[in-house]
This record gives sequence, structure tokens and C-alpha cells, in this order.
Amino acid sequence: MIKRYYLIIKKFFLLGANNKKLLFHLAFSSFLRSASLLLIPLSASKIIKYATMNDFKTTIIYIVVFLFYSLIYVFCHHYNYASYEKNSIFTHNKLQQLILNKVTLFDENFTKNMSTSFITNTAFKDVGEIMQIPDKTFDIIAHSISILIALIILSTVNIYIGLISLILNIFYIYLLGKNMKKRDYYLMGQRKHQDDISGLIGQVLDGNKEIKSFNMKSDLMKYLEDDKKLWRKDYLKKRKYNDIAKVLVPTVLGFGKIFIYFILITLILQGKYEVATLILVIGYYENIESDFESLYEELDGISSYEIGVNRIYKILNYKTKNMLSFGNLDNDDIKGKIEFKKVSFTYEKQTVMKNMSFKIKPNSFIAIVGKSGSGKSTIFRLLLRLYKANKGKIYLDDEDIYNYTKEVYSSNVSIVTQKPFIFDMTIRENLNLVDSNHENQIKACKKAGIHDYIMSLKDGYSTKLVSDAENISTGEKQLIALARTLLSKAEVLLFDEVTSSLDINTSKKVIGILKELKKDHTILMITHKPDLMRQADKILVIDHGRLVGEGTHKELIENNKYYQDLQK
Repeated sequence: MIKRYYLIIKKFFLLGANNKKLLFHLAFSSFLRSASLLLIPLSASKIIKYATMNDFKTTIIYIVVFLFYSLIYVFCHHYNYASYEKNSIFTHNKLQQLILNKVTLFDENFTKNMSTSFITNTAFKDVGEIMQIPDKTFDIIAHSISILIALIILSTVNIYIGLISLILNIFYIYLLGKNMKKRDYYLMGQRKHQDDISGLIGQVLDGNKEIKSFNMKSDLMKYLEDDKKLWRKDYLKKRKYNDIAKVLVPTVLGFGKIFIYFILITLILQGKYEVATLILVIGYYENIESDFESLYEELDGISSYEIGVNRIYKILNYKTKNMLSFGNLDNDDIKGKIEFKKVSFTYEKQTVMKNMSFKIKPNSFIAIVGKSGSGKSTIFRLLLRLYKANKGKIYLDDEDIYNYTKEVYSSNVSIVTQKPFIFDMTIRENLNLVDSNHENQIKACKKAGIHDYIMSLKDGYSTKLVSDAENISTGEKQLIALARTLLSKAEVLLFDEVTSSLDINTSKKVIGILKELKKDHTILMITHKPDLMRQADKILVIDHGRLVGEGTHKELIENNKYYQDLQK
């Protein structure tokens, strides 16, 4: 059992979310608190001893000593509480930061190994719980030392009382560990079903329109009820073993206390011990009882937090061969020259790009075309470093893209998707996520052609956008996303079918913006629209993960069969 707790604590500290100085204060305050509590029964027994001897002066002295020890305990308790508060806040923030940093490194398929509801619940519920592990760890050590000292003191009073107390405590720990292990097994199942329920509710919110259109409600409720039944089953099992550990097991110490008091009172009546000794034994045995009650709570917490530690550990140690990687090159003077050199990429044993090579000059507009599933989006995903090529090299300004630091690369290569995600914030807050300078925001919005629309709104840039900006049109949302991208000051802009769902007027506006942006940006656009293909400086034709043609619209329409078929 001890090994299990040791492994949980060790795993927590391996997460790297601790501050040595804060940990020292937490440990030191915990030991001081326990030490000060041990002094109180000793002074209480002295008060009784000298009071029964009618030694008024000495009795008063020990009353003062008793009050002094009590004040020290209060001070140490407050010191421990303040240390816990500071350490918990640090650990909580650090763990969430570590999780967020790790999530930004995931490839696009991490949800096959862990759901978004799993990550969300872990980042909030589990982090909020396991941040208490350092405090509970030091409390466990302090309470254990306190129990050991109290047992030694009881043994010096009477060896049999000490032995009985020791046997009772060992038996108590054994029963406690056995029941908590069973409880945690069912708690783990309960948490899994909770993730399933959260995930299903999230999907219901996302797919609400389809649910209403196809009348899926009754079937979805069946799925939800099945998950809830499994949750209830594990919950009731967990409660059974939790109640045994909390209610039945502590009675062991209770019966032991009655037995020890009976022995001691018998010895006092026989004249072998004084009443002060009874007070001393009662004080230290109740200390043991109190320490064991606290020890149970701390062990109970550590035990139940094992699930949270494992879940966080799973996220922070998630690895696949396609994890994002970053180098140390921090050269931010990017021109926008791109080259794919014999690049091949295999995903789930399927070749999606084969031996692809092309070059793109800075300040050019490139259209990437091909049938659905031909591999166009793979080019963008590789450029964004969401995947790593199995073979070949990808260069930005003649440097391997994996050599750049995360900050430099992400600030120079940016994407606007067909359905950009807008946060549930004001327009300005959405833009603040990239650049908080309001003058820069206005310039970017003017360049994107959305400033006048924003100013026509009642609250202007302070207008609150509801979930994923559903209170504005698709075109306006697209232009805000474009302005956000421009704020990033990226030299390479990737546009993924951005005009496919826009009306004619907004599409024309976007095309005009792209022409203007080409003056100081390298633009790559995936498109199916012939109008945009004609505007491009060069077109890359993709088929089944291969480059089957490149050139201008005029060159390709005359000489390339794949491109001719696309135009038809």
C-alpha cells in the first residue's frame, strides 16, 4: 500500500509543476504545526498533576505554558494554510500552462487517443484536485511522525498500552488501504463514463441543428441513458467502499480507545498511576486518533487523485511520430520563399503525398487545385508543421521549417480556413489575442475591408460575438478572421477555400484584398473557383498526392489534361 502512494506522489512531482521555495515553506509549516500540537497534552497533564497536589503557583505556570503552546499551534496552522494557498495557486497555474502548451504540439489526430472532453475535464477538474498533493504529502509525513512519537510516549507510560495502540493502528491502515483501492477502481470507471457523458452533451450542442432536422433526440437520449446507467453503477460501488472506509474502519480505533481507558482506569484504582497520567494518555491517544483521521483524509485524497495524475501524465507524455517539433533558429527576417523537395508523407499506412517538389517565390499568389482528397490540404498541414514529412525537406527562405523556433515560425506562417473559429468574445478581444494595439487592429480591419462594417455596429469593436460568431454573416466572420491573420504580421498566408461559402460581392472583395496583400506577402490558396485560378501567378495541380502540373492558367489550360478536366 505504501508503495502505491509513493508511486502516485513520485509521478506527480515528475510532472514538473512545483516551486522549491514554496515546497520548503509548505513542508516546514506542516512539521511545525504537528510538533506544536504534541506539546499540548504534556502541558495539560502537568496542570492536572500540580492542581491535584494543591501547587497553585506551578499550576498557573503550566496554564500559561498551555496557552503559549496553543498560540504557537494557531500560528503554525495559519503559516501552513498560507503556504498551501501560495503553492496550490502556483501548481494549478503551472499544470494548466503545461497542458495548454502540450495541446498546441498535438497532431490533428490526437482525439483518436483522447477526447476533447477528456482534455477539458482533466485541465479543470483534475488539475484543481491534484494541486493539493504536495500539501497532503507533507501532512502525511508530519502526521505519521506525530503518531510515532505519541506511540513512543504511550509505551513509556505502559508498554502494553503502547503495543495495543500500535496493533490497532496497523490493522486500521490495512483495512483503510484495502477499501480505498477498491473504491478508486470504481471511481476510475465513474470518471470514464463522466467523460463519455460530457462528450455526448458537447456533440449535442454542436450538432443541434442536425438533431432537430432529423429528429435524433430520442435516439440520443437512449445513448445518454446508457452512459448514465454505467456511471450510476460505478458510483454506487464507489460509495459502498467509501462508506466502509469512512464509517466502519474508524470504529477499530474507537473500540481500542475504550479498551485502553478501561485498562488505565483499573491501574489508577489500584494506585499504580495518577489521574494526570490518565489525562496524558487520553491526550496523546486522542492526538493519535485525530492524526489518523487526518491521515485518512490525506491518504484518501492522494488515492483518489491517482486518476487525475494519470490523466494529466497521459496528456503531458503524449507522443506520436507526427508530433510538432521546433528548432532554435530565431531569425525573424522572413521573405516568404517556400520549397518542397522530394516530400513524401504517409498517414495510417496510406501514402497521401509522394515525392512532391516545387518552389514558390516571395510576394507571389499561388493557387493549389485538384479534386477532393487529392492532397491539397496536406500541403497546408505540412507547412503549418501539424505533421512531419516522412521523407524529403520543406524549406522556408532556404531553411528547414523544423529548424525555426515555435514563436518565429507561427508568427510568419498563418492560415485562414473555410470555417475560421471565432471566440465567444468581443471583436476587439478576438483581435487582442494576436495584437492588443488598437491602432494596428484598425489598420488590419481596414486592409481586410471589415472596419466600416464594425463601426456601423452599435458597440463597434466592443460588439460581443456569440458562440463562433453566429450573430454575424459568414462573409463578415471570414473578413474578421482575415484581419486577425493580418495582425499576426505573417509573411506567408495560407487560405483554405475561404471564398467557397461567400456571396459574389464578398468573394470579389476578398480577391481584391488578395491582390493587395500579394505586394508584401506570399499567398497560397486552395480553391475550386476558376476566377481565382486565373488571378494566380502560378497554379499547382495535385492528383493523388502527386504534383501533376504547375504554371499559369493559360499554360495549364493548353497543356495539362488534369487541369483541363478540373475546368470542366
